[in-house]
Amino acid sequence: MKVFLSASVPLPTRDPVFMETADVCAIREAIKSMVLVLLERNGTLVFGGHPAITPLVRLLFHEADVSPRQHVTLYQSRFFVNDFPPENEAFERIVIVDAVANDREQSLFEMRRRMITETDYTCAVFIGGMEGVIEEFKLFRELQPGIRLLPVASTGAASLNLYEGYGIDTPELKSELTYPTLFRNVLV
Repeated sequence: MKVFLSASVPLPTRDPVFMETADVCAIREAIKSMVLVLLERNGTLVFGGHPAITPLVRLLFHEADVSPRQHVTLYQSRFFVNDFPPENEAFERIVIVDAVANDREQSLFEMRRRMITETDYTCAVFIGGMEGVIEEFKLFRELQPGIRLLPVASTGAASLNLYEGYGIDTPELKSELTYPTLFRNVLV
């Protein structure tokens, strides 16, 4: 099982629409439960480094006393090299994607394009988030059209917007708050 994760914790300095519905505790618990279920199933997680998510994923593997080596591929854009969190050092499979013309948006697009196309995924999970989660969802739909997309609406923010805006027909993504149960049911 190979799962793509797109997640972030909305920031109050960004678009307020994401903060209005974001549930920071739910975002953390959903990520924690997804990692737990992936470990139960000896799965692989692929995600793009994010300052709020990378340290959490590292902590979860540390608490589980499991090396992320066989379970995680982390993508980073060289554009952000000066902002890489120290937790990156815990991940042995890091793909550094070259910056594009020193342009933030083009560099993010190239990292996302490679992250989405270089792996044969089982599904893609979207938790919380802001504009970047929406962009990754849209790009995933375009580049991997046959893969199941799972926006965890109960975490609010961008994921709720995606769930409602794209007519996702998986009610437990909005109603199931016991996240281990949710991921044991939807990560198939």
